[in-house]
Amino acid sequence: MMSYILLVLFILLMIRFITWFRPAPTGKIADGLYAVRSGFANFYIMSVSDRAVAFDAGMNAAMAKRGMKKLGLRPESVTHVFLTHTDYDHSGGLRAFPNAKVYISKEEEQMIDGRTARRGALRNSLAGPYQTVAEGETVDVGGAEVTLIPAPGHTPGSSVYSVGGRVLATGDLLRVKRDGGVAPFMRLMNKDHRQDKRSVASLRGVIDGAEYVLTGHTGARAK
Repeated sequence: MMSYILLVLFILLMIRFITWFRPAPTGKIADGLYAVRSGFANFYIMSVSDRAVAFDAGMNAAMAKRGMKKLGLRPESVTHVFLTHTDYDHSGGLRAFPNAKVYISKEEEQMIDGRTARRGALRNSLAGPYQTVAEGETVDVGGAEVTLIPAPGHTPGSSVYSVGGRVLATGDLLRVKRDGGVAPFMRLMNKDHRQDKRSVASLRGVIDGAEYVLTGHTGARAK
C-alpha cells in the first residue's frame, strides 16, 4: 500500500513539474534578441555589434549548438557568457562557446569551489575558466553595458543581469505566470525560498521597468 501511495505521489509530482516548466521555443524575441530552448530550460542570445552575448548556456553543448544553428547564428560569435547561477541546466552548454569569457557572481563561486553543496552531496561545477563579477559591476560588451544585480535565494550567488535597464536576464529568480505576472521560483528548487521571495520583492522595480524579462524555465515576458 505504501509503495502505491509513493508511486501516486511521484506521478503527481512529475505532472506538476512538467506543467510548471514552460520554456519558450527557440526563436526570435525581438531584433537582436533570441531564446534558445535546451530541454526544459532556456538560455538567451543578444547580438551586439559584430559579436553575440549569451545569458546562461543551457543543459549541454549539443543542444546549444543545435539551437544556434536553427537561429542562423555561429557559436563562435559568442564572446561573453553571463551565468545567472551554476546549476547544470544553465551551465552545461558552455563548451559550445569556445571563444567566450564566462562570468559568474563572486558569491556564486562558493557553489563550485567545494564550500557549498547544491543539495545533499551534490555539488555544482563549471567546464573551463571563469571570471567573477561583483555586485553592481558593469561589463562593457561592444558598447552594451551588462550590469550584475545580486538575487540570492535559488542559490546563494544567483544574480540577474540588466542590459541598459531594457533587458533583464533573471535565470531562476522568478517565473512568469500564465497571466503575465511574475512569482518567485519553485520552492522545491530553491536553496532558500524565503530569500528568493525577498529578492523578487526587492527587485520589483527593476523587473517591472524592463522591456524584456528573460527567465530560465518560463520563457520571456515582453511589455
